[in-house]
Amino acid sequence: MKNERLIKNVIVIALIFITLWFGIRPILTREPIKNPLGRKDLDMDENEYATIVIGSEPEGIASALASARTGLKTLLITEDDDLGSYITSSMISKMNPQRGTIANKKVSLNQGIYHQIFGNFEVGFSAEEYKNQVNKLAEKEKNLEVIYNSQLMSVDYEDSILKGILVNSPDGEKYFKARTFIDATIEGKLLELCGTPYFKGSEDIGLKGVYSPLHFNFRVSGVDTQALKKSKKTTNFFDEFQLALLTYEKTGKRTKILSPSFIIMNDNELIITGLQVIGVDVEDENDIASAYDEAEEEAIMLTAFLKTVVTAFKDCSYKSGPESLFIPEYRHFEGRYRLTVSDILENRNFRDKIALSSESVDAGKFVDKNIEYIVGKPKVYSIPLGSIIPSNLDNVLMTGSKASYASLASTSAGCISTRITVGESAGLVAAYSFINDITPADILDFSDKDINEMVRYLKRGGIYLEDFSEYILIPETKEKLIEHWSYPYIKILAEYGLIAGGENNDFKLDYSASQEVLIVLIKNALIKMAPEYYTLNLSRALAPYEEKVMLTGEAAASIVLKSLSVEFKEGEALKTLTESNILPKDLVSRLKGDVEITMDVVYGLAIETVNYMKG
Repeated sequence: MKNERLIKNVIVIALIFITLWFGIRPILTREPIKNPLGRKDLDMDENEYATIVIGSEPEGIASALASARTGLKTLLITEDDDLGSYITSSMISKMNPQRGTIANKKVSLNQGIYHQIFGNFEVGFSAEEYKNQVNKLAEKEKNLEVIYNSQLMSVDYEDSILKGILVNSPDGEKYFKARTFIDATIEGKLLELCGTPYFKGSEDIGLKGVYSPLHFNFRVSGVDTQALKKSKKTTNFFDEFQLALLTYEKTGKRTKILSPSFIIMNDNELIITGLQVIGVDVEDENDIASAYDEAEEEAIMLTAFLKTVVTAFKDCSYKSGPESLFIPEYRHFEGRYRLTVSDILENRNFRDKIALSSESVDAGKFVDKNIEYIVGKPKVYSIPLGSIIPSNLDNVLMTGSKASYASLASTSAGCISTRITVGESAGLVAAYSFINDITPADILDFSDKDINEMVRYLKRGGIYLEDFSEYILIPETKEKLIEHWSYPYIKILAEYGLIAGGENNDFKLDYSASQEVLIVLIKNALIKMAPEYYTLNLSRALAPYEEKVMLTGEAAASIVLKSLSVEFKEGEALKTLTESNILPKDLVSRLKGDVEITMDVVYGLAIETVNYMKG
């Protein structure tokens, strides 16, 4: 018995030593990992690495830096000839760090490498400033190697383990091995070669070929930026700028202007943001090119408009557009866990959390007008490790909006600031796996105690992670939204982008509804949830009821029965619905003859009607 206890103690001490020596000391000292225990996997060949990161997007750079800083030999592979990525090619010149609410306090959720890249930029930044900053950070890391102008050719994997990759580099084809790989490309090039399942755009909610709007940021010259700066002392120029744009009538069918802003670059130039193109097929290069032309034409017209209505712009002219449109959404790969809109609205605190976010869920891709369509705004939620581990690969991690998020959830979890923090965590997880001689997938089977140890490791590495218990509150009553009787319906509608609570999470639960609202909601729910049941006959049957008049219990019952092609006598729709047991009794009991119906009941009626059609 004593011998067994002694052996266990020795093992525990050894594990603690390994974690401290390999996991903590290198992060603090940035010294390469030595090999005091004689581990064979630390004696690497020339083309062998602990971690290989593919893609130089900012999240990929964060992954590579984080891994290298643990003292592990790390390789970053990029197709580009510099580290500018979509930040420079899409003329992105401003970052919006995430601030969450925990225990009634505002906290910064993007620290570590995010702050090291963007923390010194007071307002905005130029392409050159960004590239200089990331180059400086990369060059400081003695354990990081970067190869440029290199394309991934093929992969070598067996079962669920990726062993190596073949890369076409400026020096010819090379084969690289690693313990862990991180796909930080926009398209998921490594994942695709490995056969990881994925869906495109909004296919998960029944909309094929629907993607988030593409962004067109453009440069304007000849602006009196000094006047702008001075005017801030006496007037709020930014408000004047936005108010002026409210009167602008767009010319393009697919363009829209949402939350316009500007970043001053120098004495007479600034970059304007907020111009978007909707309905673009991101798989079609010709459509992307057409979208660029449409956006540029709109930008030129917008510049001419500003020239006539805002004094500081009177001598301005359109100078240039970006090298390419920014594409926020493309593929969504299948992971060990898919983050949902419900997770975000419920402010989920996952046990295997690797990053926190507070970005709104944005369904603007379904709206062609210059209005925001915010599904909801969390106080704070966590992103689980399972969402960045592919379903078919144990030693690969994935970053960016292509990770395992529902398409609408990716508008929040896939925002750039969160991408970078997730990327940094991915680099640290890769190192943690190597240090402990396991795969990232093995971590998912850890006990709570061991998971907590990994989370502490990430925190020591620079990731802001805290436990929390936060809830969205109903504005009028301050009741927890998840405790409202209608929440099961609200979360389904939210998953499909059929409901908008806005930044204040006001779902208008106690607002009186109209007949038109119920019919529109039923139709839209059918289109996304059960399109095969949406017919011309159904639309015709509902047409007589589609009016902006108060929705009563009797009218609501009539609309439901018409939708389901159930016969009823005039004035006896509610009686028929009650006796038929078509819908749940507790829901139908909320309908009272000539009494007006509120929105919470409408949400339930729409979902239950569609559910009945689906059988």
